[in-house]
Amino acid sequence: MSVPSSELRTVIDRLPFSVDDTDAANESFRRWRDEEDPKAKRHADLWTYCYVCRYFLGKSARGTFDNPSDADELITRAYRKVQENRDGVRNAARYANWVSVVCKNTLLNYTRRNQFSESIDGENRFTLTAETTNAVAEVGFVQEALVEAIEGLPNYLQEPARLYFLENREFEEISEAVGKPVATVRTYKHKAMKELRTDERLREYVNQTDL
Repeated sequence: MSVPSSELRTVIDRLPFSVDDTDAANESFRRWRDEEDPKAKRHADLWTYCYVCRYFLGKSARGTFDNPSDADELITRAYRKVQENRDGVRNAARYANWVSVVCKNTLLNYTRRNQFSESIDGENRFTLTAETTNAVAEVGFVQEALVEAIEGLPNYLQEPARLYFLENREFEEISEAVGKPVATVRTYKHKAMKELRTDERLREYVNQTDL
């Protein structure tokens, strides 16, 4: 499945809301699941497809993959995981976060093929220290714990932290998304890290020297 950016743009234009509007995505998922609304299902499917494509195409543009075709494979793999497992999402308000975790874990499993030593995204971010034999289970545990810990942050830190740690956005992108200067976003990131470091579920699995 090859997804050129022009085709993705066409699909995104069919969404009645922005790909970044996770509240709308969560509501579409809720209406489909709880009310069996077929229109809401189409919107939830469209949003999921667009989000997954954008996530991995963005990684490809940054040179993350050994081969350009790897992005297509991972898009297919992550989207299939979502389709097969989303019936188990108990809290519809966390659907978008759950999809982001699926994408992140799919990417982590990809990088693990060579050597498992994956930070959440680059220098000065959490570094997982699990043994390779337990990597998949522990990565999932850390990701879920991270999502919950971010939701427990002060309101003004939640969105910058979500974009930074879960969606791997650059400071400039976060600045534009939250309407704050880059310097402020960097301050938010450090404050969020300080808070997240106190979470006992994360402490055992991160390398403190990288915080």
